[in-house]
This record gives sequence, C-alpha cells and structure tokens, in this order.
Amino acid sequence: MRIKTTAVLIAALFVLFAGCKTAKTEPAAKELEGTVKSEVLEHKGSSLGINELPVWVQTYIQTGITGLEKLNDYKDVYCFVAETTASNLDAGQAWVNSFNIPQTIARNVSTRVDALFSGASSGGTDGTYGTYFENVVKTSSNIEYSGVRKINDWWVLVRRYDQNVKNKYVDQYRVYVFYTIERDLLDRQVLAVIDKTASDAKLNADQQATVNKVKSLIKDRGL
Repeated sequence: MRIKTTAVLIAALFVLFAGCKTAKTEPAAKELEGTVKSEVLEHKGSSLGINELPVWVQTYIQTGITGLEKLNDYKDVYCFVAETTASNLDAGQAWVNSFNIPQTIARNVSTRVDALFSGASSGGTDGTYGTYFENVVKTSSNIEYSGVRKINDWWVLVRRYDQNVKNKYVDQYRVYVFYTIERDLLDRQVLAVIDKTASDAKLNADQQATVNKVKSLIKDRGL
C-alpha cells in the first residue's frame, strides 16, 4: 500500500470543504475554484454526527501554517502540521501511528533558521561565516526539541472528479497530524544552538553583527 507524504510548512491545498456528508451514495460533483470538481464524502467526525471540520483543519487547508498561528488559540505556540494521502483509512492511520514528529519539526526549524540567516546576511555566506552558517542549520536539523505537544489528527475522504472524463473520479483519504511547541521554549532552544555554534567559530565583527541581528529577530518576533 503506497502512501505519499508531504511535509507542512506551506499548505497549497485548494478548498475542498464546501460541505460534508456521511452517505456512501455517489454525490453530485461540486465545482470549486472554477475548474476542480471535488467533494468531501466523510471525515473523522462524521460517525459522531459532527458536520463541520475542526477549525485547525479548515484554517490549515485555506491559509497554511501562517494562518493557523494567527488564531487566538495558537498565538503563543509554533504550529507544525504534516499530511499524507492514502488509498484507504487503515493505511492513513498506520502513517499517523508511525509518524516521526521530532524529525519533521527539526527539519522545519532548520528551514526557518536558514531563512533568517539568509535574510540577515548582507555579505554572503562564504568562508568562516559560511561554515558557521552551515553548522547552525545542520545542528538545528539534528536536534530533538523538547516541549512538543500533539494537538490532534484528522482524516478526510475526498472524491476528486476527472475534468475531462464524465463520471470518472478517484476517492482519496487526506490525513493530517497537528503538533505545537510553546514559542518561548523553542526560541530558547534555537538561540542555544546559535550561541553554541558561534563559540566554536571565529567570526569577524561584521559576521558577529549578523549573528546578533538574527538573535534579536528571534527574541523580538520569533522564528
């Protein structure tokens, strides 16, 4: 059984959730975004009589991690969502049960750290500074960060219609897992990585200024 996994810092899904139904009878196609015909057949809450998707699922699909972190419930945490597609529910659930969240979070943190240093550096990332820069990114991607909390997981069964062939469609499960870490806690851990790596490098005044700028950015507004 083949599962294709997509990591989550950026969500690019189109909005499928115009309505939910639990019946297994063939639904009428609903055209979304002018071209794509898709419909939600059921989701994790359907058997409990829950019609609406959780706010975090809807928000993530529509606006990604950025939108999720703007919600009042998550304004003090960093959000991490991973997703997969599966041909059946058992395969999707197996992915949830075996999901490696420490590795996923470390990879996403290193991406944010990389972006911060790339944006703060005006003199390039070569020489000694380049080595330091690479070591910070590498180290931040190999750490198991503490304070990770699983919020929930959810699955949605979606029927996608072929735009060119009448009555041809594919049913597919989309599965999501949602974790958070307190912003202050993760910021402190990342700052510790930056300081530890800097202590092993010989940086000139300009390079140290860039490091200090990145640290200030993290302290002021986070990753």
